[in-house]
Amino acid sequence: MASLARLREIKGFRGTIYRIEQLEARVGFAAKGLLNFVRCELNGVDSRPSVAAVMVGRNDDYMSDFIHRLRATIAWNAKYLVDEVVFVEWNPPANRELLSLTLTKQFDFLRAYVVPPAVHSMICENLNIALLEYHAKNVGIRRAQAPWIVATNADAAFSLDSVQTILRSNLAANVVWNTQRVDIPWREGRQSGITLPASLRYRRFSPYNQYGTGEFCFASRELWHQVRGFDETMVRHRIGCDMRGTAQMLAHGAEVRKAGVVLHLSHPSSCSEGVQPHHGEFAPLDNLPYQNDANWGLGDRREVEIAERVWRIE
Repeated sequence: MASLARLREIKGFRGTIYRIEQLEARVGFAAKGLLNFVRCELNGVDSRPSVAAVMVGRNDDYMSDFIHRLRATIAWNAKYLVDEVVFVEWNPPANRELLSLTLTKQFDFLRAYVVPPAVHSMICENLNIALLEYHAKNVGIRRAQAPWIVATNADAAFSLDSVQTILRSNLAANVVWNTQRVDIPWREGRQSGITLPASLRYRRFSPYNQYGTGEFCFASRELWHQVRGFDETMVRHRIGCDMRGTAQMLAHGAEVRKAGVVLHLSHPSSCSEGVQPHHGEFAPLDNLPYQNDANWGLGDRREVEIAERVWRIE
């Protein structure tokens, strides 16, 4: 019987072989997900390390169903890996309800910090950017309490292979774990949570980069504080700020390891569908290490409690 490589060279077989290879890849992805689901179910919650997830957002219809995606990813990630969520609501629109008030009512392990428009206006130098994503993540990273912190996004669900890698590893203070991004289908307007079948299908893989992706950057609280978070001189940028943060850790002697993949709930406004003005300028990977000041993450600002587990940064 001719090998797939030989059949690929025969006119008329190339399309068939491509479809067979794609089917094999999808079956393999689903099988791996099922195996890790079983492993996660067998692992007790008591055997997990204490992990904080830092997420950011604003109620501005960046995705029309943003709050539903946010609820779905929080619930999924808390089920399998995290026990603390720090949500930073940056530059909230004056005419919209705060997302923080809804989230803290639903999740008792979530704390929220609201950064008002005046602070954004003082820092941001790009009129196209309404949310300085990595400044906002610094606010959350600085205030996270768990010994392990993962900076992630509102539309990112941790794949169970990455979860298993973290759970089965001897975590070290000088190691940063990153992932390869995989887009999975997500119907706009969907209000139900992430199901196991939904986690076993994908639309596309993004190429793996040693500097990782903003959907998953896992490191010790000690390392995050050593490097002082993401670069706060990036006041016109969003794309590449995640990679610059990992490069900063490397410049401080950290080691990068790949945990697996992270599941990105696909949507039209994502940079994977095309770079748009609201994505900001590209952050470079030069002039490292950078040096944030001692008040990184708005550390010198007063915090005023405006609701249970919700604080406004002033």
